[in-house]
Amino acid sequence: ITPAGRTPVVMDLDAFARQNASEVNYGSEPGRVVALVNIGASQANIKILTGGDSIFTRDITTIGGNQFTDAIQKDLNVSFEQAENLKQGQGVEGQSPDAVAPILASVSEQVLMEVQKTFDFFKATTSEDHIDRIVLSGGSARVPGLADSMGERFDCRVEIANPFQNVNYSPKDFDGDF
Repeated sequence: ITPAGRTPVVMDLDAFARQNASEVNYGSEPGRVVALVNIGASQANIKILTGGDSIFTRDITTIGGNQFTDAIQKDLNVSFEQAENLKQGQGVEGQSPDAVAPILASVSEQVLMEVQKTFDFFKATTSEDHIDRIVLSGGSARVPGLADSMGERFDCRVEIANPFQNVNYSPKDFDGDF
């Protein structure tokens, strides 16, 4: 028994858990190539599926959400907490959210270059020559402009993962936006 009072019966690697969540919420897309791109605090993970089957996985330990926060802290001389708020598009006393846009764009370009390297390697080592859709997740998925830039760069639809898409609930008991 764990400290939570529950006994685990299944344990999965995060990349496979994201794949399972994707299948439950979006289904599999026969003949389509879908990239699950997770950008966590200190690293990114990319899992590429075709027809629901995993055909490629890569961890990138050189990029993550901390890069955005560190750049904002350094360039605007703000605290970690203030940088996090600015990264999420919130205002901070003495700083305009507009001041952070070029910083986010610069770091986003670094992230996109690493994702591009991964996609190029994937295309060079498989018979696939394109990505049809990207599902973006992780703490940095909502960095302003990142999903749009990714869609433009890779010429495909990019959506923010919604792990609760197929969860049923009563709107009178639970705020769906929350």
